[in-house]
Amino acid sequence: MKPNIIELVVNNNTCIGCGVCDTICPVNVLNMDFNSVGLYEPIESEGCLDKCTLCIDVCPFIPENNNEFEISTKLYKNEIGINYHKELGYFVETLEIHKKDLTDRLKSASGGAGNFILTTLLDSRIVDKIITVESLSNSDKLFQFNVFSSSEELENTKGSVYYPTDLSEVLDYIMKNDGDYAITVLPCYAKAIRLAQDKSIKLRKRIKVLIGLVCGQMKTKKFTTELSKLAIETDNLIEVKYRIKNVNKHSNQYSLKFKKSSVNSKMIEWTKYSNKFWTSRLFTPLACNNCIDTFALTADISLMDAWLPEYIKDYRGHTLVIVRTNELKKIFSSQKDISCEHISADKVLESQKGVVENKHYFVYGTYNPLKKIIIRLKIKIQKLSHDEVWNEKLTDKYILQIKILEKLNGWASLPIRFINKILKKGF
Repeated sequence: MKPNIIELVVNNNTCIGCGVCDTICPVNVLNMDFNSVGLYEPIESEGCLDKCTLCIDVCPFIPENNNEFEISTKLYKNEIGINYHKELGYFVETLEIHKKDLTDRLKSASGGAGNFILTTLLDSRIVDKIITVESLSNSDKLFQFNVFSSSEELENTKGSVYYPTDLSEVLDYIMKNDGDYAITVLPCYAKAIRLAQDKSIKLRKRIKVLIGLVCGQMKTKKFTTELSKLAIETDNLIEVKYRIKNVNKHSNQYSLKFKKSSVNSKMIEWTKYSNKFWTSRLFTPLACNNCIDTFALTADISLMDAWLPEYIKDYRGHTLVIVRTNELKKIFSSQKDISCEHISADKVLESQKGVVENKHYFVYGTYNPLKKIIIRLKIKIQKLSHDEVWNEKLTDKYILQIKILEKLNGWASLPIRFINKILKKGF
């Protein structure tokens, strides 16, 4: 029996749930659905073709497929004025952007560059339709990808989303409907789309722009439901907003809002969000442990938070942007609605330094003995949170151990950091 996507990927806990294999299957034997962990995965029915390998060929976590660096080289190497950075990949420009309208900026993720880019792509007729994630009033599925034709329709897509979504339905739509499309995706989803474009003429011709969202890790449904239990004592939700900006606080000091699935319910703001849900690896798919791409190297534009000292103090938010094509670079010139400034590639890397280092530790490992133990503890927490009955007490015990180890590691590295600081200043 020939290997397939279920045997090679799903059963090895390396499926991220993007749904591209579902779309590319010529006999429709794959169907995306939530598993017990709260993550999408393909479910196979009878009828798989004996010699077909398309589902494997488009998977971003099959080692034999082209990697992000190979794909991006083919896409962008010949762009006029192209630059290359070992972490950021190819780029023609790196920018800091934020919307000038305060009300609009506060509704948007970071500085609002994402919404600006999507509306500009439509208004400039670079694309006919936008595919991005929207919020639903549905307790079974709080977010999904959808197709949008106007800037007005995009209003419900502003803000950050930490909830699993799959591309199968919208990619099926593209396959059946001619036109030019732009899609916002995470790095692994962008890679899957690029692999699929090599196999499908329709996807290659119709998907004109990929907008990548910088990613440190995805989260399962459980991330949201467990947070809501703490915040409003129920996981029966119809709406959630993940990053509410708070006046006079730093941009990374945000709150969340939840809405119960009940009559006349209102959004309830929760300001006691604990960062342990993010940094500990809780509710993170195991597939994320195999991803080295922070900056969405195969996307035409990549967006991220400006986690730099000069920007974090501003609660309104700033977005850093990596532009990889000259055509898309043009949309930022002479724009009245945004502030747009050049920023160095090294500063962009600095803004995501923690994310990049963390990915390297999980994929490549580390010689640091304390960090090795920390990584092992985080993987324990990660696996523990995938159990149907999550053991919160054991998780907190591991998190306490991690905090102690991180302090020890900080003290141990003080001499090296001091020397590096001296050398940097040129003394």
